[in-house]
Amino acid sequence: MNPDRPRKIGFDRKLDRDWLDATAGRLASGATPQQTRTAVYRLLEGVLSGDTSHSARGKTLTVLSAIWLNIPGAIEPLRGEVLARFNEVTPDERLALHWTMILAAYPFFLDVAAQTGKLLSLNGDCTFAQIHRRMMDRWGERSTLTRAVQRVLRSMVGWGALQEGASAGDYQPLPQRLPVAEATTALLLEGLLQAEGHGLALDSLTGHPALFPFDLHLNPLALRRQSRLRVHRQGDQRDSVEISARYFSTS
Repeated sequence: MNPDRPRKIGFDRKLDRDWLDATAGRLASGATPQQTRTAVYRLLEGVLSGDTSHSARGKTLTVLSAIWLNIPGAIEPLRGEVLARFNEVTPDERLALHWTMILAAYPFFLDVAAQTGKLLSLNGDCTFAQIHRRMMDRWGERSTLTRAVQRVLRSMVGWGALQEGASAGDYQPLPQRLPVAEATTALLLEGLLQAEGHGLALDSLTGHPALFPFDLHLNPLALRRQSRLRVHRQGDQRDSVEISARYFSTS
């Protein structure tokens, strides 16, 4: 996780896929962030309670806004490319595009996804208790942590990125990973690098556990063509990828 980012949980609401699609879809169709915010707030009326920023409706809009609307300037070029693809790709790739922006927005989401991916890879399944214990080790004993982990996992299940097991609190991977084309893969990896806050070896990047739901397709040349990324050869002859300094967000 980016050491310069504040260790704020932030992602503390269960998000429906439809809400994410509505937010990104309006932006992709040319609405301004303010127009989109107003429309999504109306969409949530009657679905979530409250009319203030501290209500369930207001807090959910805050999480959605941090992903798609109120973003650091350094990430705006990434969002622009994500939105340019949004209405042209499959539903599976749309989820990958949401994942891209959520990673860039929320270090907490990165950690939950990475711990889930590691456990799924090691054991073939995982439990809430295992993920929660690992998150407490990384984030400390916070009063809001338990509920936030639950809401991230419930969101992943609702999005079709993770499956519930036979017992409550058990989780399993999808029978088949969701296919992601080269152009979307490059954007997804850029979002991951923003979240990590440092460069990674290419094999560590494409095999990162936080990307566990996705079957990535990537020609390394696609990364070299990304103006916001820098690919260079390490001493051990492995390629390493990092965000160019002008496009790196610390907020």
